Order: sequence, then C-alpha cells, then structure tokens
Amino acid sequence: MNFKCSFIQLKSYNWECLILSAGQVISVQFTSIHETILNSMNEAVYVVDRKMRIQYANPAAAELTGYSTDESIGRYCDDIFCEKSSCCEVRCPPRKAMTDITPILHREAVTIHKNGQARQTQISISPYFDGDECVGAVLVLKDITELRVAEDRIKQQNRFLTAVIDALPHPFYVVDASTYELQLANYAAYPGDLPAGKRCYAVSHGRSSPCSGEDDPCLLERVKETGQPVVLEHTHTNQDGTKRNVEVHGYPIFDQTGKIIQIIEYCVDISERKQAAGEREKLIVDLQKALQDVRTLSGLLPICSSCKKIRDDKGYWNILEQYISEHSDAEFSHGLCPDCAKTLYPDYYKKGAARK
Repeated sequence: MNFKCSFIQLKSYNWECLILSAGQVISVQFTSIHETILNSMNEAVYVVDRKMRIQYANPAAAELTGYSTDESIGRYCDDIFCEKSSCCEVRCPPRKAMTDITPILHREAVTIHKNGQARQTQISISPYFDGDECVGAVLVLKDITELRVAEDRIKQQNRFLTAVIDALPHPFYVVDASTYELQLANYAAYPGDLPAGKRCYAVSHGRSSPCSGEDDPCLLERVKETGQPVVLEHTHTNQDGTKRNVEVHGYPIFDQTGKIIQIIEYCVDISERKQAAGEREKLIVDLQKALQDVRTLSGLLPICSSCKKIRDDKGYWNILEQYISEHSDAEFSHGLCPDCAKTLYPDYYKKGAARK
C-alpha cells in the first residue's frame, strides 16, 4: 500500500488494514520509525477515513483534547475535537480536502477539550491515498490559544500606545531612514488617515525635496551621520500655511545589525518662546541704553556758577538745557519762577498779585 500525503511528505507506509464487520473501522498500524516520528510531534495528529472516523491519534492529540488514543480511535471526529453542526455535511474542511484532493493549510477553528474547555487551534488537512484512491485525511492541529492571547495583549497595548501618542500635543512621527516616508504620524502631526508614501518634508515644510544646507539642516541626515539623538530648530509650515518656529528632536532606531532604519521625530512649538526671547532681548537693549544715559549724567559736572553753562569732555561750554537734552531723553519747557518774575517784571507781577 502506497501512502501519499502532501503535508507530511512521507511515502511507502506499510499499513495493515483490518475491516471490522460490525463498525467497518479501519485499524492502522505504522512501522515503528513512522510511529516514533508522529508520536514525537508537538502538534496533535489525527488520521480519519472517508466517513470521518478516527484511525490514529498521537499523544499530543490526547493532550490537546483530553481523550486517550484508545478513546479516540473508531469514533467520529465530531465526538472528539469538534462539535457536530450543519457544517459537517456542507463545509467540513477534511471532507473538502478529500473531495477536492487538495490540502487545506492553517485553517483556524475551536477545538473542544474533554472537560469542555475551548482551545483556539490552527488545523492543516491533507488527503492520503491507497494507490490512486483517496481513502482519508491527515489532520494536524496546533494549539494557538496562548499565541492568540499574546496577540490580543499586543493589540491592546498597541491601541493604548496609539491613543497615548495621538493625545500628545506635539507632532510625532516615525520616519523611514532611506525613503523619508512617514510610517507613523499622530493626530497633531497629520489629522486623519496618513496616505501611503507621504514624506516628512512634504508634511512639515510643504516642499518636494529634503531639507539641506547649514541654514536648513535635515534632521534625519544629522541623526544618520552621528548615530545619536539630535535637536535642531526649524521653521515648519502648518497645513493652513502658517509658519511656526519648532524645536525638532530626532532619535535613531537600529536594526539587529546596528543600521539605522527609522528615526523617531517629535516637534515642540517654540514660537511663543522665541517671541518672548526677542522681546526680552529688546528690553535688555533698552535697559542698557537707559543705563548708559544715566551713567552719562553721573559723576562730577563742571558748571559755571554765573551763567550755569556745563563744560563737556572736549572743553566746550554748553547751555545747561542743551547738554542735558543731548545726554538724556529729557526735554525742556521754559517759564518764570515767582522770584524771577518779581525781579524782571515787577509791574506785571504786582497786577497779578492784586488779582489774586
């Protein structure tokens, strides 16, 4: 009897087949080396005939379903590792594999343990032959319950991290180091779905080529050159066309060989900080000028005791008002004090005093 199985890829199995008149159950015996191979597999292996009765089950199958080999052999598959339903006649994968003479690989299904516990499994099915006749199917079941639990946990963590990144008020990107393409962008960086092939310089600068030169250095290239985190100041253009001063932080992501394959980039808007710094510098300049003016009028000033002219550093005598105006922001308006008015204009002064 020639055994052909596209999944296990073993040929020339010598099987002893015994047809029992009562149940028409086929008893299968492997050669010792073949049985050793199947019994050592971590995946559960079942062999069923055309009527879906189990002809063989390895120890891993007994561990997966809770049914021993003796309990499994001769029973229908839906008694052991699945629940009978309308799919058994219409969409049963082993039946389809035997009918179409085509393996079915990596089909996921729920396998029920003897204690009622459901396990998530991945099943691969291949027909086997007696000569040219398909006489049954080999089913290999892999328990992927823990894998699915881990995947669900990773998906939950990814959803959490995505929510955190989207909640950041600063634009956040992951950029491909070779193509400049954005592989991730949070809501602050790009509201809505990120189009495939979108490049960092198109989003942040509205341009068609990468940044370059000392006046407009490319963060990605600086990170690739140094292999270290880099901080630069740039002027970014928002989607509405407004320009903002930003502090751009870049961090390298390495592969297993140490090559930089991506960079993490996030931007902090420093427009208000730059404006405040400019105002502060202007205030410092104004204060320095005021201090200079104060210092100009400080110290010993030579002044004439008669005409009140002031002598400058060059030896020239200047009118008091002129000197102070030139060396400070003070301006003068002129009038007469009561004593001078009485002396210079006695008649006018007496009339004014009488009216009071």
